[in-house]
Amino acid sequence: MTTPTNRRVFMLQVAVGAGALSGSHAALAQEKLSPTDSYAKTMGFNVNTKDVDGAKWKKHTNDQQCSKCQLWDGKPTDAFAACSFFGDQHTPAGGWCKNFKVKGAA
Repeated sequence: MTTPTNRRVFMLQVAVGAGALSGSHAALAQEKLSPTDSYAKTMGFNVNTKDVDGAKWKKHTNDQQCSKCQLWDGKPTDAFAACSFFGDQHTPAGGWCKNFKVKGAA
């Protein structure tokens, strides 16, 4: 037979459980987008803008990169940051996809 849990123990368990959940959410939010992801492939995502196939992606230029895109939520010095287009998965500053939109453009 188990002993009933008192309120203090219960509140401690809830606090620990909530902390564990918030930690796992933070880890998911920082997940890096994989170039082998099927949707990323469809969007032409590449971890390096210089490696993009210009014959396939005709509107691409090498000066287009994630760090210059309005969907990239990072500072100029960040190596990786969340991309709102890819569900806040992290993309590299020098990456590219066909949904590139220049920061500050209408």
